Amino acid sequence: MSRHPSTKPQLKISILLPAYLTQPIGGYHVHYAYANMLTERGHDVSIVFARFPNERGSLHDRFDTLRWGWRNRLLHRPLTPFFPLHRKVRVRFVRSLQGPALPSADILIATAWDTAEKAKNAPARCGQKFYIAYDYEYLMTADPATKRKITSTYTYPFSIIATSTTGQNAITAAGGTITALIPCGLDFNAFRAEVAPEARTALTVGFPIRGESFKGTTDAIEAMRRLRERYGERLQVTGFGNHRMELPSWITWLASPTGGQLLHFYNQQAVFLLPSHYEGWGLPAVEAMACGAALVTADNGGCRDYAFDHQTALVVPPQRPELLAQACATLLDQPELRARVANAGHQYVQRFTWQSAADRLEATLRAA
Repeated sequence: MSRHPSTKPQLKISILLPAYLTQPIGGYHVHYAYANMLTERGHDVSIVFARFPNERGSLHDRFDTLRWGWRNRLLHRPLTPFFPLHRKVRVRFVRSLQGPALPSADILIATAWDTAEKAKNAPARCGQKFYIAYDYEYLMTADPATKRKITSTYTYPFSIIATSTTGQNAITAAGGTITALIPCGLDFNAFRAEVAPEARTALTVGFPIRGESFKGTTDAIEAMRRLRERYGERLQVTGFGNHRMELPSWITWLASPTGGQLLHFYNQQAVFLLPSHYEGWGLPAVEAMACGAALVTADNGGCRDYAFDHQTALVVPPQRPELLAQACATLLDQPELRARVANAGHQYVQRFTWQSAADRLEATLRAA
């Protein structure tokens, strides 16, 4: 992913994240990766976390923010435990994302609807405003009041970057204008096929365990229960993630895996299941495909950029665990079909490189 610094003028860039978190989250990984790559290209990049949701200017609140920032620096080394940031990437802890507390920069990047809402009136010294929109699944599942808030951010004075065709369509339907469509990238050193699809243990299925109901974890568990009835104890099922929930004793839980553990997990699965009702992109699915697992996915929106039924994946309607189970069984029972789908999926996702994503993002920022 490294690249020699550009000879063009350096940009000072602030990337705003909704909250300081120490657990692995896909969207955060994307922005940490962008921060690293833009830094490697010679830009001055800051990751910005806020202490309070809204502007707080009292002396007590300023002191509380300083204390919060120093406490985080003392307790968490590195500050991003699940993703190594470049040593030159700055991590800033500020009072709020509402302008006065933000650093001066050439470019300000909002990364979610609430960061865009808070930073919409940031002064000119904070930089040209950009908005990388990832909120498709939250837009589709929000209550009416929140949905109005989300869609209103698409008309704010930001240059909007969509990450999927489905996300782009949702933004334009709400009256927004897209500056660029830039799919997420993958680190193919971290996610690679080490075990050929044809060589994998046949009755192995993996899926992500995530807390939000629209992520479909309960659908996956029900689908696995149906497969268990079909294959009995021969079926090996593993779920991964940092969300704790009640699982049947025969499902193995891989809790908060490291990068190496996740690579090993993906390479052990004959089939990977993404049961989400809605996804803006669906990073676990693409990671699994890069590692050579055959994908079964619900038609969640974001998957339409890489999951083509009976070509690179098997795709079924969302919220239909019986169809998820049937699709998994089809691949488990037909090893030639499974290998063909897995190999085609693996080949297709090779186009989603961080190099390409960073090139397009940097060009879009410079064009401002």
